[in-house]
Amino acid sequence: MTVRLRHVIRVHTRTHRAAAKPAAAKRCLVAIIEDDAEFRGMLRELIEEKQYRVVAFGNAAEALATLRDEVVPDVILLDVSMPGMDGFDFLRFRNDDPRLAAVPVVLVTNAKPNERPTVGVNDVVRKPIDIDEILFAIKRYCV
Repeated sequence: MTVRLRHVIRVHTRTHRAAAKPAAAKRCLVAIIEDDAEFRGMLRELIEEKQYRVVAFGNAAEALATLRDEVVPDVILLDVSMPGMDGFDFLRFRNDDPRLAAVPVVLVTNAKPNERPTVGVNDVVRKPIDIDEILFAIKRYCV
């Protein structure tokens, strides 16, 4: 059964292939870079329910500064369309930093394939997202 949560996130009531092992999830740090506060909050809550650690940013410039200076996540969930520094800019700067360039990036976007960055992107999850799909992508990089 699929439930639409505020028309942004599809949540499946069953937990199957995307359910992370609690021990592995607790060690994994997921960075969310998303300008929509409501969507960012819902996504954070759903990911934390699966025992992942989460750090969330409302803009790409803040994320880049923090990730360069303080913490390197295991995976980055990145929106493409954001005011100021967008996902394209973030990826360019991130790819110039050897520590951050090694971190897998999952685009979380409703951008069409020809409107998406490709360099430095490991995976794409389309909005509205299916939470199982995003958890599967996270688990792929948090082993």
